[in-house]
Amino acid sequence: MSLSDRYTVPSNPGFSRILSKPDLKLNKGNYLVVGKENSVKIPRLGVSVKKSDYKLATHRNMLKRKVKTSFISFIEDLPAIDFIVMVGPGEKSNDKKTLNELWSSLGVKNNV
Repeated sequence: MSLSDRYTVPSNPGFSRILSKPDLKLNKGNYLVVGKENSVKIPRLGVSVKKSDYKLATHRNMLKRKVKTSFISFIEDLPAIDFIVMVGPGEKSNDKKTLNELWSSLGVKNNV
């Protein structure tokens, strides 16, 4: 199951608006989440993985897929916020647990 365009932050205007003055900032492991309330009344997600941190495109895409899959499993319980998840460098030994803790620390319960 992929993340539809409805739940995706528009790249250029969305990212700069959120990163300039975020309402929310949370760091968990190698993941940094910044967020800003939106007017569309649904949660949306943007993922950023630096090429300098992960040279292989397949590795960057895998990380993005993991973040998006985790977001989809929590989407019903998330507030109407535009989230940007920035993946930092480092070893990713327990991604699923870390991402679940990340969304849970936003006051969200996983129903799966």
